[in-house]
Amino acid sequence: MKNNLIGCSIFYKKGYSIFIKKFMKRNLKIFLLIAVCAITGLCMLHVREENKKQQIHSEKKEKETLVFLTSKRETRHIFEKIIADFNESQDDIYIELMAVPNPEQELQIRAIQGEFPDIVEFIGAEKDDLVKYVKGGYLQELGDFSATHCVNEHFLEKLKILNGTYVLPLSVNYRGIFYNRRMMEEDGYQIPSTYAELIHTMQQIKKARKLPIVFADKDSWTIHQGWDAIDMSSRGSQDNLFQNVLNGTTVLYEDPIALDSTRKFLEIRQYGQKQTINTGYDEAVKKFAKGEAYMFLQGNWAYPIIKKINPYMDLLFMPFPTYNENQARIVVKIDATLGVSASCKHPEAAGKFLDYVFSKNVSEYYADQAGAYSCIKSVDVADNYAKVFTDSIRSGEFFLEEFAYESEKSNARDVLFQNLTSSPQTYTERTFLKEWNDLLILQKGA
Repeated sequence: MKNNLIGCSIFYKKGYSIFIKKFMKRNLKIFLLIAVCAITGLCMLHVREENKKQQIHSEKKEKETLVFLTSKRETRHIFEKIIADFNESQDDIYIELMAVPNPEQELQIRAIQGEFPDIVEFIGAEKDDLVKYVKGGYLQELGDFSATHCVNEHFLEKLKILNGTYVLPLSVNYRGIFYNRRMMEEDGYQIPSTYAELIHTMQQIKKARKLPIVFADKDSWTIHQGWDAIDMSSRGSQDNLFQNVLNGTTVLYEDPIALDSTRKFLEIRQYGQKQTINTGYDEAVKKFAKGEAYMFLQGNWAYPIIKKINPYMDLLFMPFPTYNENQARIVVKIDATLGVSASCKHPEAAGKFLDYVFSKNVSEYYADQAGAYSCIKSVDVADNYAKVFTDSIRSGEFFLEEFAYESEKSNARDVLFQNLTSSPQTYTERTFLKEWNDLLILQKGA
């Protein structure tokens, strides 16, 4: 009996072993077949993707490609959409967007290397910088471009260089204070209409242990614009002031409005975040957009970024309040402009792109998304958030600021402002303006 059981056991083990081997052999074939199919599928997918990429690359090669250098980061996402829509509509033209951290420096390098972008977005009416590119033969005269006739002549005339048109303006900007209107109303605060009311409101908010206003003092490019917002609101255009300083017929430190503007510039920082010099532009925008502050001293160029972070924010943008109600002056500056390279190999294609950008529908889209006042004749966007500004511009009751620093000179001025905000105890209004005045005179012949 025992031997029978042992025999059965041996027979069972051999049978099981044979079964396992056959099973593994059969299934190994299946596994290998699946693996081969999977690898083949992946290879085919890769080949298909590569073919697709080559097809796109080939299409780009066949099309007339134009490189567009964008300079204004706040509206970069708007141009991305405009360019994508344009490319989609074109069979023969492709616009390649170039976005770099330091567009001014990039443009200078490319100019030297002979690789000037086909289309360039410039910020503001920095005539001294533009004149250099015009005299250097880098920019094309746009008088014969059909898009030129879409622009309001009043703005176009201000951008004439050597009696020619080398850039076309898209919009103008203005400086003032952003208010979180809903937050102000919900917490029982009124929008200030005078400087005394502004100080009183900020005092009340600070007593409630909340942040009244946020400043972006770390980034040098924007720090002086708060001073401009204060000064322009009382003075109007600064063109005569700075021109007279350069001519030696006046001095900043004896100008009563400049002295008062500097005092206000420092006084309102008592109601901002601690160490405003440590807060950059991006951080300040986020703080305001997320409801961490009730106010933000800035320009309307911040609007698209604020709305991108908080699309449902109820914004109000007003001129910096003066001592008396309804006496703030409205001052605007040329904002974004577009120029075409003199070495552009496809000027007709560039002209078609400008026609598209300066068309009524696209210009309206740009103005609406940027929260800007358009320089295009056919466009009238109702910016309800900045009604005081847009109403004044429509009625012609505004100043168009033309004075602009060259990049190198503006950097020195901005460092001076940063010194003032980081160590206000070392300055009086007069000593600060004396340094600024001396800086202007020193750089006059530079």
